[in-house]
Amino acid sequence: MSVKIKFEDVKQRIEGLGGTVSSVPNSSDTYLIGFAIDKVTNYINNQTNLSSIPQEAYNQAVDMVVGELLATKKAMGLLDIETIDFTMVAKKVQDGDTNVEFAVSEKSTPEGQFNAFLAYLKHGDLNWSKYRVLVW
Repeated sequence: MSVKIKFEDVKQRIEGLGGTVSSVPNSSDTYLIGFAIDKVTNYINNQTNLSSIPQEAYNQAVDMVVGELLATKKAMGLLDIETIDFTMVAKKVQDGDTNVEFAVSEKSTPEGQFNAFLAYLKHGDLNWSKYRVLVW
């Protein structure tokens, strides 16, 4: 059985992760979610040669939409998450002849952890061959 991604399911997933979605008609959130739904649907359709998303992969598809939405909002500077500080972290401080280097990797910063979460949501390593059909 195949399904289409529902706006309300995406909205509930975002709210479940602690985010908010504007309820104002014609807001940028509405447009960006619609765009992300279309993008993920087209990607899955191209991977599987199906006209809609397999029911078994629906939750992964919703996560992929949320990942696309958050990545787009981050790239556009529209992401408003108060608990994450995206400012650069100082790796080295020098005062006179004293040098202090911090063992800070990009993966341990809040932004690095957020990027890892985005990669998890996008399911880039998901193998769609299980659902693939041949096109003649």
